[in-house]
Amino acid sequence: MIEGGARASTLASRREYRRESTPLWLVPERDVPTVLIADADEDVLLMLGFALTDDFDLMWARDGEQALRLALIERPDVVVLDVHMPKLDGYRVAGQIRRNLATRDTPVILLDAHPERIDVLRGLAAGANDYVAKPFDPETLLARIRNALESTEIVC
Repeated sequence: MIEGGARASTLASRREYRRESTPLWLVPERDVPTVLIADADEDVLLMLGFALTDDFDLMWARDGEQALRLALIERPDVVVLDVHMPKLDGYRVAGQIRRNLATRDTPVILLDAHPERIDVLRGLAAGANDYVAKPFDPETLLARIRNALESTEIVC
């Protein structure tokens, strides 16, 4: 089971942690951008972990509170948030990332399984840079993450 904050490079050797435990995050091991992925669906976390681990250091969270805590403390280069998470939804996390001086320029990409036009507009109004419908092609999300990094002049 994946717990909040673990990096993809620890998948093979991770220890099991109780869900209620404090999220684990590690110092980046490589000189590559860091992406925080937050989704309550472990399958999405695993799929994205495998798709993105070659290009980025990854952190993940299983709920909005973990995601916000990691975003504010670790200040990743990009944040990818599911809209429908427990505790805090992706809209609220995106909005709080935007309102914090230390993270306000961090690109935020929202993921949504059933996006309607109003949902996309709400996400963009909350401060998201991009809005991606699930299911999505991992290569397309990778391109969107790279575009977000280029817009902040972080080259990968």
